[in-house]
Amino acid sequence: MSLDNAIYALSNVNALMGSTLGYIDAKKNGVPTGDALMNFGYSVMNGALRNEASREIQQHTGSYLGYAVNSMAGYGNPVSNYAGTMGTIGAAMVSSPFGIFGCNPFMTSTIYGCGPFGGGFFGFAPAFRPFGCGLGMPSFFGPCGFYC
Repeated sequence: MSLDNAIYALSNVNALMGSTLGYIDAKKNGVPTGDALMNFGYSVMNGALRNEASREIQQHTGSYLGYAVNSMAGYGNPVSNYAGTMGTIGAAMVSSPFGIFGCNPFMTSTIYGCGPFGGGFFGFAPAFRPFGCGLGMPSFFGPCGFYC
């Protein structure tokens, strides 16, 4: 197992354990079981998505900043979920060698779109991409962005 895969797996284990601890704390504080289970599921999902984003950042840019942000923010409660999500998005913006607003000379895909024609993370105007998705350059979640 490579170091990258080990970090990814351990980060997901950390998310699961933090979410379990959040569930236990919620039950101790008298939160109904259904609400505590829903918060547990939300925290697990949030952690898995943050870790997947961090993995994409690492694979496309070589930066471990996403994992570092997730480690510092923690998992399992609304405050850490918010801080970790915002931090991971910030790590993607800081780590991207292609810019974040599609303003680069090569019209490569970025978090906000494939050059000026859209199709990045938020999927702006995917029908107007004359060269496919940014000539296959990486974006926030792969060659064509998260919602392309």
